[in-house]
Amino acid sequence: MKKLALLVANRLISAARLALGALLFTPFLALVIYINYTVDCQGYFLGDLDLRGVAEMILAGDDLIGYDQVLSRQREILDTVVANMDDDSVPETIALGSSRIMQLSREMVRTSFYNSSLSGADFYELLCEFYIYDRRGRLPKNVIIGVDPWIFNTDVDAQSKRADPMLYAEFVSERLGIPMPYEKEDTSQKWGYLFDLSYFQGNLEYMQTATALGDQVETESGAVLQAVPKDKLYELDAEVRRADGSVVYGLSYRSRPQEEVDADALQQTTVMAFLENYPEPDAGRLAVFEAWLRYMQEKEINVIFFLAPYPPIEYDHVLENAERYGGLLGTEEAVRALGRRYNIPVYGSYDPYAIPAENVDFYDGLHPRAECVARIFPGVPKALADRDAGVDVSLSHPVRDESETLSGE
Repeated sequence: MKKLALLVANRLISAARLALGALLFTPFLALVIYINYTVDCQGYFLGDLDLRGVAEMILAGDDLIGYDQVLSRQREILDTVVANMDDDSVPETIALGSSRIMQLSREMVRTSFYNSSLSGADFYELLCEFYIYDRRGRLPKNVIIGVDPWIFNTDVDAQSKRADPMLYAEFVSERLGIPMPYEKEDTSQKWGYLFDLSYFQGNLEYMQTATALGDQVETESGAVLQAVPKDKLYELDAEVRRADGSVVYGLSYRSRPQEEVDADALQQTTVMAFLENYPEPDAGRLAVFEAWLRYMQEKEINVIFFLAPYPPIEYDHVLENAERYGGLLGTEEAVRALGRRYNIPVYGSYDPYAIPAENVDFYDGLHPRAECVARIFPGVPKALADRDAGVDVSLSHPVRDESETLSGE
């Protein structure tokens, strides 16, 4: 009996020692995980350290010049920005699309906002812009989709060279339930670094040598991005990427003579960007797009469509050669039909006369001026209030009097 009591006592003492050791070790383990995740000197969790400096400046509210030097990595930068958002900094509204929607700013949207558009975005990139938020658990309340007419064009010349088909296939398969072959990233080794003591030591050493970013960051490629004083935003002769993701073109580009702007638009008519060999929107892509809309609405995300207009010089060319631009004309029809089907507001039109917009309302052959975008879009609160009040903002644009001069002159 005494031996049994002694055995029980010894086991209780051993259990107490283990419990005490665990209690003492738990704070240390928590510290290791915290440092390895938040410092992350190799970028396993929060993204490339080189790009994280750019992301941190954006999240700190800095407007940047020099961003145009890293456009080839803009999707990576977006992913790094989203990875470094905390719960309180996730914007209520994001915009997805190409540079044709980059003039959409926080002041126009009237909620917290991040313009997540990528220059020249195709269909793959459009959906991947959204998936970057989704897979990080950072979904917004509202999504504005800048629907460009080329996104339903499957011709190889309409595909972005930066697109990541595997990331797209993962999103379509995992989230939309449409099977597509892809190779899923093995993250088991990456997450093992959370508990790695040697990585912990490396992060501590990095913390000792790292310095504050200050008002600029230089990437390994030599690109220098610098913060812009808020009162100089519209005075610089350089493109500025604002902290909300929108773009302010340089002063000289915004002030170009109208003859140069019109020449750009006329040049575009010779080869309309991504719109050749495109008789109609691809039915398969439309089906994926519609599945995406349903997915967002299941997540209780408010969706708004935005159709950026083309300059009258170009749209006149489209109308005069309608047999060549069935894809462009058909895309607007398809988007408005989806708007009616899913009660999604549609603002804007590829047709400038429906806005109305003139040639002076464009920076070049593709991009409407900020003032034109502001005239089209009333802000998210108004758009949602009108939708909820039953105002049909998905109706086809007004029928133009065919007797009027297409040039608007």
